[in-house]
Amino acid sequence: MSFFGSLGKKAVEKAYDLASKVEGGRDYLTNAANTVNSLVKGKDARVYLKPGNVIQFISRGSGRSLQIVVSKDTNELICDAIGGTGPYFPNANWLVVCGQHSRYYFHNNYNYLGIRNGKIVIIPSSSNEKPPNEAEFRVQDVLGSAQAIYIESVHVPGYFLSFDEDGVAGDGIKTTTKEKFFQFELHLIAYGPGIQPEKNDNTIETSEEASPPPYWSVSASQQQQQSQTGYNASSTSS
Repeated sequence: MSFFGSLGKKAVEKAYDLASKVEGGRDYLTNAANTVNSLVKGKDARVYLKPGNVIQFISRGSGRSLQIVVSKDTNELICDAIGGTGPYFPNANWLVVCGQHSRYYFHNNYNYLGIRNGKIVIIPSSSNEKPPNEAEFRVQDVLGSAQAIYIESVHVPGYFLSFDEDGVAGDGIKTTTKEKFFQFELHLIAYGPGIQPEKNDNTIETSEEASPPPYWSVSASQQQQQSQTGYNASSTSS
């Protein structure tokens, strides 16, 4: 009888909730469950989470990638799950930073994916700063799957990345029933320095979709337009 047949998913989730009340327990049980799941399924869903690797997250809710875009309302960087796949979609690329206890950070040009006050956010940073606390995640296998993962906030335990079928970030991030909106698959874009390539890594080389402009050029353009509008208004008033 398999591990999942004898213990059951509900029992594993119950044990995980209990472990969250013990210091280090959540990390320990996550790592143990991931190891067993990999042995049972014969494949590691987290195989591309190596330092310096560039990856894309594919939402099982929307079927699209997580990407950084500029909010039309606030001109701030936000995240949705309607991006394209492949190296020609830089807004959807995330560089893997490995922390302690099998924890991770993910950033695009030092704009970190994070959860703050229960909401999915993009946190601007720089190469001279430590990764933000709100951007630290632990990654759990979807039990019984060889490809899918959950991504949980370390800063706010019990809160997971979630996107619906339209690629909109979920409001009710904390959940006890982890449906497909909370599940992601990893696509490899590029290996980090010194990382040994995996066999059959299915690296995406081309795409049939036209890629959008990088979010940083969109943001700069909007800021320039706002500055020009302000200048024109002041010139008219004078």
